[in-house]
Parts: sequence; C-alpha cells; structure tokens
Amino acid sequence: MNGLANPYSAIKVFHHKEVLDALERNKHIAPFYIRLKPTNFCNHHCAYCTYGSGDTHQKTENRDSVEYRDMIPWEKLQEIITDLGNMGVKALTFSGGGEPLTYPHIVDAAEKLREYGIDLSLITNGQLLRGKRAEAFAAAKWVRISFDSPRADLYARLRRIPEFSFHQVCENIREFSKNKNKDCVLGINFVISKANCDYVYEAAALLKDLGVDNVKFAAVVENERQYHVPIKDKVIEQIHRAEKELSAPETETSRGFRIVNNYENDWMDKNFTIQPFQTCYTCRLVTVIAADQKVYLCHTRAYDSKAVVGDLHEQSFRTMWFSKETENRLASLRPKQDCRNFCVYQERNQLIQAYFDTDMGHVNFI
Repeated sequence: MNGLANPYSAIKVFHHKEVLDALERNKHIAPFYIRLKPTNFCNHHCAYCTYGSGDTHQKTENRDSVEYRDMIPWEKLQEIITDLGNMGVKALTFSGGGEPLTYPHIVDAAEKLREYGIDLSLITNGQLLRGKRAEAFAAAKWVRISFDSPRADLYARLRRIPEFSFHQVCENIREFSKNKNKDCVLGINFVISKANCDYVYEAAALLKDLGVDNVKFAAVVENERQYHVPIKDKVIEQIHRAEKELSAPETETSRGFRIVNNYENDWMDKNFTIQPFQTCYTCRLVTVIAADQKVYLCHTRAYDSKAVVGDLHEQSFRTMWFSKETENRLASLRPKQDCRNFCVYQERNQLIQAYFDTDMGHVNFI
C-alpha cells in the first residue's frame, strides 16, 4: 500500500472473481451488498436532500412515494437480517431515507448483523453518534457522516436545525474518531452547493483537526441545469489546495488524512442524462431494502414506483429475491430505456462490460 488506498474505488468487484463469473453466466445469485433504510424519519431537514425530507424542495423527480412515517417493524427487520445471513450477503450499509440512528432498534440490528459476520457500515448526519449508538458502530468497516459547513450558522441554515447541533456533531466526530476501532474508517461526505462553495478548504481543515480519515467532496444533485458552472472553478481550486496542504499518507500508527475529489469530474448536470450502457450488472449484486418494506433496483431509484423489485410485506426477502419474477425483473432492465436519472453505478457497469467484452484470443497481449 502506498497510502493512497481508495475506499470509493469502482473496481472493488474485480476482487471477487466468483461474482463476475456468475454474472457472465447470467446466474442469479444472492446480492453481495445491501443498502438498508430502516426509517424515513430524519432529525435534520437538509435543503439539498434528494429524498425531500420534511418540507424540503429538492426531492429528485423520480422519487414519488416517500412517506416520512415509514419504518421497518423490528420483527420484520430481524427476519430480513436472518435471511441476509443465511443467503451469504457480505456487507450492509444503514442509510437514509431518513436518519438511521433514529431507528429505535438500530443498536440491536447492528449486533445481530455482526453475529452473522456481515460487514457493517453507516451513513449518518452524526448528531446521534454517541453513547450506545457510537459503541455499536465503533467496529464497523466504515462510518460516513454528512457534513456541509465548517460554520455553525450556515450548517444550521442548510439543515434547518438549531446552531447547537453543529457543535454537538463536531464533538461527536472528535469523540468517535478517538474511540472507534483502528480498522473503522471515519469519512465525511461534503455536498457542495452555491451556499457552501466558499468554505471547502476551511471545512477540510476543520475535519482533519476533528480526526476524520477522509473527506469526500461531491456535487449537489440539482434540478437546475448548469447549476455548478458559476462556482466550479473556485471549488476545484480549494480542493486542490486542500489536497496539497492537508493530505497526510497512511503510516504504521496513523491512517492519515485523505481528500477524495469527486467534485472535479462530477459537477456537470446529473439529472439530465441518459445511461450510456445497456446492461446493469450492479443491481444484481447491490440492492436496496427501504423503510416502506419494498426492495428497489438501486439507492438512486429508491422510492421510485417504477424501480420496485419486490414487496416484503407478505413475503420474506429470501423468497422474494430467489423468485423467478425477481430474476426476470433484474435481467430485463435496460438502463438506456428505463433509467432517466443519474447513475452512481455507471462506471462500474461499464468496467464490468469491458471485462466481459475482452477478446480472450488476445488476452495475453497485456
């Protein structure tokens, strides 16, 4: 390792040859990785939330059925976790929907997943990441906190919460960074908009001081065309400065500090694209179980009625997943025609297709 290990790499699937072999044979297998949204309730109301939490306006157009009171019943979630363990699922992320740490049984759910040896991770706003909740995720593979301003007043305004929440989250980050297991990666997702574009470097400096392992800078998904054009140059300049002045390589005693620059190649319009690939391989390996007890093609299309794979109200996840209906549903998806939204899996789908398209007669000419 050279200190530049990428936790967001799109080629991780190539370290699982058996999975690629199954995909190439069109074999329907258990999902490898689950995104689980236990609740749609959130204690923050971010202006840019693509789920349109509370009274926010930014809900992406494909999400048409978000009910903020939805929550997976604990009995049902226990059944789901048992299915995942018996099916051989390798990893699970608790995410939103809403804020997963508001789910009343989140600690028990994390413990039950560990019993099955499933790798665990969490995406959170961080305000409840303390006490037993912090202890439950201290041994997770990674925890990623959404954080969008180094200044309390702007943070509160963007999230429509009191300013004391900013200080609480900062303290939670500092304490969690000290107390987590050394193998748990603590990352930050900083979504850049016109409101916070002047504070990118300042945020990176603050977060390094709080003890996080990496900060990923990403572009807000906007319904306004060319939204990022007026701000992109100064944002990229700040990110480059942070990379140069703040980055620190991993050592034997420290994980270091890394800037993950997703913004520079990600600022262009996202909601106005047609997918350039014909087959979605990722939806056969990564699926979403949402708070409405429905299973969706991917987290970008969660709560999209046209992206439902199955409903768990009257059946188990295992029964649903291994049904002929699910197998046909996933195999028949054609992203060029069916997906009119930004795809977070575009790069890996294209890489997998390129791998399958290799001319084996020339494979030795590397």
